[in-house]
Parts: sequence; structure tokens; C-alpha cells
Amino acid sequence: MKTSRGYAAWLAVSGFVCVAITIFAASAYVTLDVEQSRPPLHGAVHYGLLVAHIFTGTVAVLAGVSQFWPGLRARHPRVHRVMGRVYFAAVLPSSLLGVVCAQLSLAGLASSAPLTVLSVLWFVSAVYGLKTARRRQFGEHRIWMIRGFALTGAAVTGRLWGLALGALLPDGDGLLVFATANWLSFVVNLLVAEWWIQSRGYTRTLPSVALKPSISSRSAQSSASVA
Repeated sequence: MKTSRGYAAWLAVSGFVCVAITIFAASAYVTLDVEQSRPPLHGAVHYGLLVAHIFTGTVAVLAGVSQFWPGLRARHPRVHRVMGRVYFAAVLPSSLLGVVCAQLSLAGLASSAPLTVLSVLWFVSAVYGLKTARRRQFGEHRIWMIRGFALTGAAVTGRLWGLALGALLPDGDGLLVFATANWLSFVVNLLVAEWWIQSRGYTRTLPSVALKPSISSRSAQSSASVA
């Protein structure tokens, strides 16, 4: 399918925004200075887990953006596969670390609940994305990758929602704003992703299991033809 210039331009702009915000957010942890941490921490171990989560998440965003670039899969399939492996190698540990960091949050359930749900869904999407790729079920793989990157992009949209809600509610409760932004960061992303999947007709192009003849039916047909 040929990619329009408008679609390519939209991907370029959104990809640049994702990369820029992600790098900016991760820059506070490059120096490995605990004092620069944005959320309050239990100590050095908590900081180490958080840094590992952030840096693997950053790799996931950078690798994930490349997977949606028009023509990469068709013109450079090896690069597409390599970047896909990098993406999964980053998402799987980052999502597990996200669950751990969420449980260690000093802000309580309001902070840990959305981050836990997000991390679990992120892990599940990566597992299904990897499994369908290995089985060469590329239609299902594309759908799970769209869902997965919608969750990966929550690291970006969460900050945008935080800024928007902070501007709209300057006197609002900071923890409530933070928790709401965390929920919106991936719930809205998933809704948009599902709309995109349905509007592009990706589910309609999946092979129907009911239409595939089973092994027993093929054997019966073969026996009948021989007889």
C-alpha cells in the first residue's frame, strides 16, 4: 500500500515529538544523581530500578518509532527485524521493572494503580507481538504492535496530559492531577489505537480460522480422492 505524503509527514512530526520528549525526560537520569530524580524514592536500590526502567523504556520508544516508518519493512526488512528485536528486548524488562517501581511508589495507590495496569498491559502486548511474529502471523503481529506502541507512547502522552491538566487546574491537587494523567496516558492511547486498527480494516484482513480446513478434513479429502 502506497503511503501518502500527508501520512508520512504526520508520522515524521509525531515521531520527532515522541523522541524529543522521551530524550528530555530521560536526560535527568543520565548523571545517575539520585537528587535529580523526579519522584521521591526509598533509596539507592529504588533509584537503580527506576533508572533501568527509564533507559530501557527510552530504547523501546526509539526502536518502536522506527518500526512505523513507511517503507522500512519493504525496503530494509533486515533493519526492520533487528529494530523489532531491540524493541522487544527493551519492552519486556522495562514493563517488569515498571511493575516493581509502581509497587515502590511513595505516592500510594493513586500512583501505583495506573502504572501497574499500564506495565502489565505493556508486557502482554509485547508477548503477543513477539509470539505472532515468530509464528509469521503478520496480520495479528501488526495489530499487537500498534497496541504495544500505544502503550509505549504513554511515557510521552502522560507528560503532555500532565502539562494540560496542570494548566487547566492550577490550584488542583497535585497527586490527583498526576494520577489522572497516568490513567489518560494509556487509556486514550489504546482507544485511538483500536480506532486506527478498525478504521484501517486490519482486523478484516486476518485469515479466518473457520475457513481453514483442518488436518482431519484434508486427510479425509485426500483419502476420498485416492479411493
